[in-house]
Amino acid sequence: MTVSRAATPPTIDPDARAAAIAAIADALGSDRVTVDPIELRQYTDPYRNAEIEDHRPAAVVHPRSTEEVQTIVRIANTHGVPLWTFSQGRNNGYGGPAPLLDGSISISLREMNRIIEINEELAYAVVEPGVRFFDLFDEIRRRGLNLWPSIPDLGWGSIIGNTSDHGVGFTPLGDHPGRSCGMEVVLGDGEVIRTGYGAMEQNETWHLRKHAFGPTLEGLFLQSNFGIITRMGCWLNPAPETYVSADVRIEREDDLVALLDTTRKLLLAGNIQNYPIAYNSTLVAGSLSEVTRDHWQVDPGVLTAESKRRMIAETDCGAWIMRFALYGIDDVVSEQLEICRTAFEAIPGARVNVRRYSGTDAVDILTGDRPAPPAGPAGAVERLRAQSDATQAGIPTLDLLDNLSWDEQGSGGHLDYSPLTALDGATALEQSRWLTEFCAARGFDYAASLIVMPRAVINIMSLWLAPGDREGSEAAYDLIRELVAAGAERGYAVYRTHLTNMDAVAATYDFNDGALGDLLREIKQVVDPRGILSPGRSGIWPRP
Repeated sequence: MTVSRAATPPTIDPDARAAAIAAIADALGSDRVTVDPIELRQYTDPYRNAEIEDHRPAAVVHPRSTEEVQTIVRIANTHGVPLWTFSQGRNNGYGGPAPLLDGSISISLREMNRIIEINEELAYAVVEPGVRFFDLFDEIRRRGLNLWPSIPDLGWGSIIGNTSDHGVGFTPLGDHPGRSCGMEVVLGDGEVIRTGYGAMEQNETWHLRKHAFGPTLEGLFLQSNFGIITRMGCWLNPAPETYVSADVRIEREDDLVALLDTTRKLLLAGNIQNYPIAYNSTLVAGSLSEVTRDHWQVDPGVLTAESKRRMIAETDCGAWIMRFALYGIDDVVSEQLEICRTAFEAIPGARVNVRRYSGTDAVDILTGDRPAPPAGPAGAVERLRAQSDATQAGIPTLDLLDNLSWDEQGSGGHLDYSPLTALDGATALEQSRWLTEFCAARGFDYAASLIVMPRAVINIMSLWLAPGDREGSEAAYDLIRELVAAGAERGYAVYRTHLTNMDAVAATYDFNDGALGDLLREIKQVVDPRGILSPGRSGIWPRP
């Protein structure tokens, strides 16, 4: 593995920064610039121990239009001061809104929250970066449109922000970068471009097809610091006639091989149309059982085999439980369901559970007469089903935030390690076992969610921590850093990471002596000559 050739982080001239903040306040109004140290705390990593004062902004500015973003960028250029941009800043397991370079001026795009267009006939929306999944869902419902958005498991994030970090959803349009179409972007010199067909004045196909004349540039602005996306088109799902939300449980850890190999065949054949997600018993017990860890084990050491058996028995979640969904014409869905049921029930001991809904009345998932699940661990699977039924129908919730009570009621946190592997059962099981052992050797439990795609699996491994425990929480941050390096030695590539590990992850992409990183730095020099936009994001630093 090559050593990262990232530039030394730029230093910030305090006088230049003060002048830039004053100029921005003059241009936008002082009420749009946050400088109070107490108020600025909400724009740092929410899971970092409060005694550790790093990755903190010197100010946060709140534009409300593309033109105001341009103004901020031009002022920062004049003074040579770095900016750090976030949309909602809710990507908490990866650093939230915190800037990588301490003392940056952060741009919060939360007040750019207009839904510019929703087209029911062509099934797309156009949004600004402050628009949350909740906002789009509510507006579609308010208008009575026959459309579903695609959403991740937590609905409080930005649609553009989630797409920008290669996010995933759980309807048939779950590839969020893939379902984006047409961007407006402010570059590092304050210039504005529109991608694809949007580059042509008076063109009405901007959000209908990505590929116009010439190169397709939208991917350049995802997980990068090449520009600030100020609006984006995203495709929506027409509501299906029938929607089936289902889950399958396996009783033995080794049956993960058969579960994933079976799922691969069903995905590639088109019998399952969304991205399934599989949870291990530790994840279910930690996030949905309504009890803290000491219910399962008082000993602070890693969970014993007996504790894990109790988790499976009391929650009835199996060793793994995987949700999936089917959509379409009623008769076709019935046929696909029978194919899926037959395939999964061929796995010894596997159990399939099915909930069927009218696609046009799917909102009844939240408002209907669904009985409340039993309290405590006995209701964990039913809580998972309620959350899954909503999410796979494009209905946002915050239900999975309950996992923050694993160690401390209401004040816990988590960090995520997110490697990709092939959708091959044996390969995924090998990775899962390695992670279990690696974490256990360092005193951490292995809680995992496997996002299953037709050809690959993303393993979202969550390390739960108590931010108030400085030693314990720092151990979690250290473990993620260890995993990046150790995983790379085994060929595991990470698809996104906490901001403190961006250089380390970028260095693992080392083909041809890091040629990709060299190219990205060249592009950075062209689109952001003074290097002011989010320096260091994804390991891309400006030249000294």
